[in-house]
Amino acid sequence: MLRLALTGIALLVCAAGYGLSLQALDSVSRGQAKSELLVALPRFAQVLLAGGDQHLAANLNGFRVLVAATEKMTAADYATQGRLQEDLAWLNPAHEDNYYIAAATLPWNGQTDAARHVLRQAADARPADWQPLFYLGFHYYHFMKDPVAGGRLLLEAVPRAREEPDRWALQNVAARWFEKGYDTASAANIVDAMAKGANAGSFRRYLQVRANRLQDLARLRDLATAYRERHGRPLAKLGDLVGDGWIGAIPDDPLGEGYALDDDGMPVFASQKKGNP
Repeated sequence: MLRLALTGIALLVCAAGYGLSLQALDSVSRGQAKSELLVALPRFAQVLLAGGDQHLAANLNGFRVLVAATEKMTAADYATQGRLQEDLAWLNPAHEDNYYIAAATLPWNGQTDAARHVLRQAADARPADWQPLFYLGFHYYHFMKDPVAGGRLLLEAVPRAREEPDRWALQNVAARWFEKGYDTASAANIVDAMAKGANAGSFRRYLQVRANRLQDLARLRDLATAYRERHGRPLAKLGDLVGDGWIGAIPDDPLGEGYALDDDGMPVFASQKKGNP
């Protein structure tokens, strides 16, 4: 009798869940179906339809995303995909395919919040995997226009990388992004600290070179500011710092790029001058 009673209760729960799922579906706007991504069910319904198996529900979401014909997808379809992938990250944040797909498709199609959420969940759930942090760092650099946050995420990924070339590459890219995001003197200090923390060898020397050239640039910028304050006008050319006795010589750039003046008369690396890529 007890078994029959439990079976009856289970059937009632399933029936109630099915009814609620139908109500949820009724509330969804039904446009013309142009792809496999039509609706995103509530999370409890997804788990219920997967027989209570949370990881199976995550995999079913993953299958829907994988088989979608992207050439047919509209902005509304990508919004549905974003919800599906956020749900998948809740059901199984460590799901590898989910963060790959999120990084490769969502932000490029307007779903930046969903991509960021999936990647952060994956980074937290996969402490031995550096790639979610790399993709998240790129997301902040490219889509959020925040190179500082992107560089910090790359440094967070460094201890997770098992191969030394991967660790070097992450630090190298982080150093470049810090140069774009921080004021020059702060960037020089950060890259210098990265060099001191790196293993002895060629990569440590490379980071130190980048730190030194940033320090040289910071000095040139300080002198250009002092020049403007004294003369009431910006520098017309870098050589004026030498001609007026502010500095003995313009330092050589060890990476061979050289220095230039931007439109405001402030020293920059030649590649950073407005109009250059």
